Amino acid sequence: MYTKASDYHELTSELGKFTADYLTKTVKDGDLIGVSWGKTMYQVAAHLTNQTAQNVRIVELKGSVTYTPTPVYGEEILMKFSQAFHTAPNVLPLPVIFGNQTTHDIVMEDRHIKRLIDMGRDCNVALFTVGTVRDDALLFQTGYFTHDEQAEIQSRAIGDICSRFYDKQGRVAVPEINRRTVGVQLEDLKNKEKSILVAGGKRKFDAILGALTGGYTNCLITDIDTAHQLLEEA
Repeated sequence: MYTKASDYHELTSELGKFTADYLTKTVKDGDLIGVSWGKTMYQVAAHLTNQTAQNVRIVELKGSVTYTPTPVYGEEILMKFSQAFHTAPNVLPLPVIFGNQTTHDIVMEDRHIKRLIDMGRDCNVALFTVGTVRDDALLFQTGYFTHDEQAEIQSRAIGDICSRFYDKQGRVAVPEINRRTVGVQLEDLKNKEKSILVAGGKRKFDAILGALTGGYTNCLITDIDTAHQLLEEA
């Protein structure tokens, strides 16, 4: 995507508009679309217009209940997607990361939750961004992690997709936290008809490169400067 955006907010808005247009052109009747949350995904949702594809279903790819007032836009994103595609969203009404393994495992046994997780695994279109491991990363503002956990993540990971952290090689970076995470598995993203990663800008470059190295996307929507830099790394 070509853009002259001078700041990150403007860049994110343009990425959102381009992605919304792309979805309008490519989503087919009967598609099951898995959607993540965050500022970039909100921009996609905000630019969606009335869609003509029929019998499209929407499912949340990860939990969105947080422990702080910091907005992650999960509810707003699902609402806008469901309105655009004339459907009711399938909401995953849980934290994306549980504080302990026992609680996570018990909740995952619930029949309704299993169905939602299976929908995320089986969706043919997945739409997500990458997060960074910078101190100001949205995921670090949600109350999920202790100080020590954040420090461990920052020492081992390069970014996250759907709140699953990975290293420069695209491998799961912190297995103990990954096991407590609620949502689509990184490996499942490799099997999608469309695994759409929307991200750009210098601050997300390393996370984008790690996602590509891991093979988690087959459709990258980014800005031209980031694309050129990625080609130089190839």
